[in-house]
Amino acid sequence: MNRLEESADTAPTQPLTRVFPLPGTNLDRVLSEPEFRRDFHAKLKKSNPVIVALYRIGLLSLLGTTRSIMLLSTKGRKSGKNRQTPVGYFRIGGALYLFSAWGKNSNWYKNLAASPDNVALQIGRKKFAVRAEVLVDPAEIQHTLEQFVTESPKQAYYLFGWDPDQDRLDNADFSPIINKVLVVRFVNKQEKNLHFAAN
Repeated sequence: MNRLEESADTAPTQPLTRVFPLPGTNLDRVLSEPEFRRDFHAKLKKSNPVIVALYRIGLLSLLGTTRSIMLLSTKGRKSGKNRQTPVGYFRIGGALYLFSAWGKNSNWYKNLAASPDNVALQIGRKKFAVRAEVLVDPAEIQHTLEQFVTESPKQAYYLFGWDPDQDRLDNADFSPIINKVLVVRFVNKQEKNLHFAAN
């Protein structure tokens, strides 16, 4: 064996890049499979009114569901009426974030964009007047995702397949999420900052 062959055999292998969301996760399927996306959206349309009703009477709080689902209130861009949509949320660095695979096509987003000063959140029994900030800078979204997987690896596993036992930030590729998922941060107007007290 010559020196070149020996160095090739003993050279450390570079970890393979892992692209998120991982294939087979719900987020990946919503982004890449039109039929799954349609079926998933149809299920949401059926279940959302029930979730809103249960939220209003306080049952979801008793079940602990409000730790991951909040009510987003917007002003209807056509009707002018208050619209409530249950959406998943995540706490990252004390701030509240929403990740939407539906992008800017969602009715709640169109309402929010049309009336940005008429946005509120309800988490459990607490209500907050908020300002929504859509993250557009890829570097900021990258930083947010890195902070998310560091602070909440179990939620990141559920959302896009992050496994803290084998995944590392230095070989993680979040570009599909950065390019296709709408990331919204909510600023608490009452507190004049990003932070919301935990339930």
